[in-house]
Amino acid sequence: MPQSKILVDTNAYLRLANTIRPLLFAPFGENEYCLYILPELNEELKNNKLQNTFYWVTENEYVENRKHFPAIGRKQKKAINQAFEYVWDYVQTDLPGPSKVDALYVAYAIELDIPVVTDDQDMTALAKAFDAKVMPTLELLKIMLDCGHMDMKTIKGLYEYWRQFGDRPANMEADFKRLFSDQ
Repeated sequence: MPQSKILVDTNAYLRLANTIRPLLFAPFGENEYCLYILPELNEELKNNKLQNTFYWVTENEYVENRKHFPAIGRKQKKAINQAFEYVWDYVQTDLPGPSKVDALYVAYAIELDIPVVTDDQDMTALAKAFDAKVMPTLELLKIMLDCGHMDMKTIKGLYEYWRQFGDRPANMEADFKRLFSDQ
């Protein structure tokens, strides 16, 4: 069965990678879900501020796990670049907020017809403007739970950690109730 690829943006990666190991390139569930980043995430992680807050990103385990990217052919790359141009033009004229990397993630999601996980509300609005598939981090955790790749104890631990750490995904309380009220 072919993989069901899911892109993970920077904020979702930073919220999950230290708990779910390995986070990327580890298929799970009947649908063979597999999480990927774009190479540009590695560039973002070179930011000293991020490295100070998320010191673990430079550890070999995480660096090695971030070496896997979605495989794309030349034709797809050209289509992604064209989609990026449209998406980036839209950002510059109609929706200031998303970064170039955000726009690139949306372009990949559009052209590969795969979802991107983000809690960034500007990026979510951008994805929706182009009918790209998008989901919050907690929705990804629900998929993992339903597949047996994650347990509720770990999800509740992450939820409490985010509350204490102050790095809460947008709509965290509402999404948690919506997705896990029966757990």
